[in-house]
Amino acid sequence: MVNRPRGGDGREWGNVDWSNIDLSMFGARGPRGPRRPPSRWAILVGALLVAFFVIPLVFGPLVTFLTDLLWFRSLGLEDVYLRRFTASFGAFVVFFLAFFLLALPNLYAALRPQVPRVVVDSSRPRPGPLPSTLRLLPLLLIPSFLFGLIGGDQWDPLLRWLNAVPFGVAEPLYGRDVGFYFFTLPVLEFVRGWLFAALLVIAIGVVALYVIRGVIGVATGSLARGDLRVGARTAFALARPARAHLAVLGGLLLLLVAAGYWLDQSELLFQQESVLTGAGYTAIHARLPALVILMVISVVAAAASFAAAFSRRAWFLAGALIARVLASIIVGGIFPAVLEAVIVRPDQLNRERPYIDLNIAATRTAYGLGAVEESLFDVAENPLPADVQRAFATTDAVRLWDYRVLLSSYEQLQGIRQYYAFHDVDVDRYQIGGVETPVMLSARELDPGRLPTVAQTWVNRHLVYTHGFGAVVTPVGAIGSEGRPRFALRDIPPQGEPKLDQPRIYYGELTNDYALVSTSQDEFDYAAERDATTRFTGGGGVGIGGLWDRILFALRTRDLNLLVSSQIRGDSRILFNRNIADRARLIAPFLTFDADPYLVVADGSAWWINDAYTTGDRYPYSQKLGPLRRQAGTAIGDPDLNYVRNSVKVATNAYDGSVHFYVVDEADPVIRTLRSIYPKLFEPISSMPASLRAHIRYPEDIFRIQTDIFSTYHMTDPDEFYNRADAWRVANEIFQQGQAPQPLEPYYVATQLPGSARPEFVLFSPLTPAGGNRDNMVAWVAGRADPPEYGKLRVLRFPKDRAIFGPLQIEARIDQDATIRQQLSLLSVGGGAQVIRGNLLVIPVGNSFIYVEPLFVQASQARLPELQRVLLATQDRVVMAESFDKALTQLFAVAAAPGPSPSTQPTPAPSGSARPSPSGSPAAATVASLVRSASDHYQRAQDALRAGDFATYGGEIRSLEDDLARLRALTGQ
Repeated sequence: MVNRPRGGDGREWGNVDWSNIDLSMFGARGPRGPRRPPSRWAILVGALLVAFFVIPLVFGPLVTFLTDLLWFRSLGLEDVYLRRFTASFGAFVVFFLAFFLLALPNLYAALRPQVPRVVVDSSRPRPGPLPSTLRLLPLLLIPSFLFGLIGGDQWDPLLRWLNAVPFGVAEPLYGRDVGFYFFTLPVLEFVRGWLFAALLVIAIGVVALYVIRGVIGVATGSLARGDLRVGARTAFALARPARAHLAVLGGLLLLLVAAGYWLDQSELLFQQESVLTGAGYTAIHARLPALVILMVISVVAAAASFAAAFSRRAWFLAGALIARVLASIIVGGIFPAVLEAVIVRPDQLNRERPYIDLNIAATRTAYGLGAVEESLFDVAENPLPADVQRAFATTDAVRLWDYRVLLSSYEQLQGIRQYYAFHDVDVDRYQIGGVETPVMLSARELDPGRLPTVAQTWVNRHLVYTHGFGAVVTPVGAIGSEGRPRFALRDIPPQGEPKLDQPRIYYGELTNDYALVSTSQDEFDYAAERDATTRFTGGGGVGIGGLWDRILFALRTRDLNLLVSSQIRGDSRILFNRNIADRARLIAPFLTFDADPYLVVADGSAWWINDAYTTGDRYPYSQKLGPLRRQAGTAIGDPDLNYVRNSVKVATNAYDGSVHFYVVDEADPVIRTLRSIYPKLFEPISSMPASLRAHIRYPEDIFRIQTDIFSTYHMTDPDEFYNRADAWRVANEIFQQGQAPQPLEPYYVATQLPGSARPEFVLFSPLTPAGGNRDNMVAWVAGRADPPEYGKLRVLRFPKDRAIFGPLQIEARIDQDATIRQQLSLLSVGGGAQVIRGNLLVIPVGNSFIYVEPLFVQASQARLPELQRVLLATQDRVVMAESFDKALTQLFAVAAAPGPSPSTQPTPAPSGSARPSPSGSPAAATVASLVRSASDHYQRAQDALRAGDFATYGGEIRSLEDDLARLRALTGQ
């Protein structure tokens, strides 16, 4: 007989047959039987699973960590490397403990006994107690570990937040410092998302426990005996505390939803509107109030959920949730759409004008365009002779070589051996013969992949062929015999200027293999009468002489030869991570690097300089890069980017791999923040050797981005900006005869900018109107590289009341010239040769321009292009000749030598048949005198041209024209 007592409230709790409750899933101990020992096959399978899954999962990253640590230590940057790992581990511990401590009370609440005053049949044995929280505690370690890993991955944003430096600029909507959006907001968004996911996982686990205990564990026992009434009452009794528990969790989740609405208010500053980026009229007058309303409703719903934990009245919570759904639809969706359609769109310019103004100001600041020097440039039809003389005093400074063409020439003329390669051609300026000369240069790197197949041995690739050798330098306008480049530095060993005392290149753009140095094997140096060998004597590298080191790097490289080779000695070292771009990214993954590292020869050594950028996508009201991106080819590809600074120059020694990060923009708050995190990594630009500092230049990637942005954001008037009537784009050019036009790549030239007192090394890009088929030039932008103007942008605007020819229009004029078209056809006659057009340069000369385009001819069966013609043009003339000097002579003679003025014109001969004057007559003597005078003027003009005296040259040409006019008048011709 079983008693059925009633609870204090007069309700029956029902009987529980403990013998029918299966508690094994909670860890309750049942009767034990004899255990079988595991079979040998089971042990073997377990060992194999550990070997294939656990060991690689743990041991592989450990090997990588240890070898990278040794590499960073060899560079003196161990602290930089460990900083990210200590930060990552610290974040892992914090988030691991946060999840564990958050889940622990929930686990305890879900497992505590929930069935009060139940009397069981005393004749039946009672099972062991319900599982305690401690017995299930190990289960929490798995999700805690996973959530800890997610938190540890945020080491970089967390470090920036902890070391944040304010921008000193307040955004206009909320008045917060811009640094809040760069450094604090990302962390808040992550923590809010992390907490929401953690609570959601905990809630799912809690529901699962309650379902198992209340329905499967207890009610199933009663249902199995057919006692439906008792089972239902028991499940309901268990549901009351579960309901309270889940209500608390639901309230916490609703609070996090409210926090999300609060954070979304800041996101309004970065959203893309139809005519601007940032919070516009609809965002401020509709979306922002909607987010506030939804946030308040979510807080009320959270309070209702907390109240439901202690009350049976759930109608208030249900009402709050229904109100939130309705508000989300009406206030968050319908109202902004109606406001946009009815109020904003019919009067968009007036409604959005103040916000467009904010967008323009923020974008120009975020992309470094606030201090652009703009000026109106009234372009004359032709330059003055004195300006031509000054601009082209030395024609070697006029850039005729295109880097794409010159790369092929270097491969053919200076590759020398099949295993040498030239990856890229850079443009810089050097002292050649005591004169600063713009040059093009390239490193002769080693590419072991070019070795013959039979020579592709481990010893050759890693011990013998370890380095490239030397570099090639060509003045940008130096043309040798048969249209080939003339070299200032050439051959092996290097001959010429600039002086290169240490030509060996162990680190470069093509060095991807590891190299072993200080081994028993001599390294190949260069080929002479007999192959010369060398031994690496530089610093850097990681010692590999010990057994432990050899094991580590054999595992790292998956190369058993490192372990068994007898040529590795006790002092041997391994040089790895030798690709200069990869090693820079490994050292500083928090920076973005330019796509074009360039070679510098300084103090007899070869260096690589690469530009590094700090970027961001959280600058309020700044235009995102994606919608305005027109140029390709940069390493900065994030379409959401809306802030960029060229803050760092990375210099890497090509011989020993030593690397330095020099800060060039001390005002950048992002680099100041990173500098406080990594004080041993960054050095001031003043500590860069002067020989290297002389070769820093305006980097291409940021110039392309700034040009793209400025093409629209040069319009600072909101009305003009809204209409986009004066939007620009980068000019087009034709690179290869017969191909479609393509955007003109920015080019480095040495020229004297209007208003400047001296020539400068600048990066140029001409601009034309955006949209349509208008190709006239409306402006050009120049990035200045020489101090004290380094890093400044200069923009010349052209008059809007007349057309200034753009590069593509000059190309069209070239194609339309019958004489030039005929010569182009002859150059590629029979299809046996390919005509390549180099960069069409727009060079400022005084108050006008001269357009310069070289023409190269390359045989179809050989990649050895030769410069065959040079095209020059002004606003009213196009000429082509075999060399720049000859083309300049043609162009200047026509442009600067007009016929005599009417006041000095001789009287024309009377009409009718003119007869030559008899010999010995006064008229004949006059003719002979004029012939001698014309000949003398021509000779003096040629002498002046060779001397670079264009003023005298122009005067003599005009005198020659006078003599010829008088001769025509005397002879009736």
